[in-house]
Amino acid sequence: MKYPLDRICVKSGILCPSCQRKVETGVVDIDEIKVMKALMDIEEKHKVLRNGEYVKSFMAGDQLILILRDGVEQAELEEVSKHLSRELDAKVKIIVETGDIRRLIEQVISPASLLGVNQVWLPDGTEIVNVRVPRRDRRFLEKNRTTFEELIAKLTSKKARIVFE
Repeated sequence: MKYPLDRICVKSGILCPSCQRKVETGVVDIDEIKVMKALMDIEEKHKVLRNGEYVKSFMAGDQLILILRDGVEQAELEEVSKHLSRELDAKVKIIVETGDIRRLIEQVISPASLLGVNQVWLPDGTEIVNVRVPRRDRRFLEKNRTTFEELIAKLTSKKARIVFE
């Protein structure tokens, strides 16, 4: 797996000047180093991770959201997610980065279904992403609705709103 920091720096915990600069400029958050180290530790056991690339990780509510890119399939990552959850003592959700907003949002809100994604332009020039979810799946999203909206907003760089139909 490719990482934004050097493997040696992550494993040792001592950052070289190049890696230190990435942390100081905000390219990589200091909390992400722990996640990268856990990924490196389980990479030998889960060969599917070798083809991927680490993009970002952050906490959203009580969940750790891990975003990967290239060469990894969502179905294969369920076992990796469980293993990381045990390693990091947090609920981990792995999202495969894609250029398709609809697929990205489907991964975020799963196990809830997605009816559709609408982009609404407001008169002041801002854009809102309306995520339409069936009423029957309300139980999956209702208590953490604002967390999911913030997460979708971070991933799409647009304000998000979840609508139950």
